[in-house]
Amino acid sequence: MNSQHQTWTELADREGDGLEVTLLWSRASGRVKVAVVDSKLGECFELHVAGADALAAFHHPFAYAVSARPDRVSRMFTDLQLQG
Repeated sequence: MNSQHQTWTELADREGDGLEVTLLWSRASGRVKVAVVDSKLGECFELHVAGADALAAFHHPFAYAVSARPDRVSRMFTDLQLQG
C-alpha cells in the first residue's frame, strides 16, 4: 500500500438547507477531518481537526473554519446573508 494513499471512513453525515457535513477518519494515519459542501454557493472545504474536537467540529464546522481560513469563511457568510 502506498504510504501517501489514505482511505477515509465516514463516521457521520448530516444534510440541511443546502449544506452537507461529513465526519471522516483515516485508519492508516488516525487523522480526522470534517468535509463541508455548500450546494447553494458551490463551495466546499475540509478541516483537519484533533480527535478530541471531531464531534464539535462536525456540529459547528464554520466556527472551526474561521480560525483555519477566515477569508474564505467570511466570504461564505456574506454570500449566505445576501441569499436570505
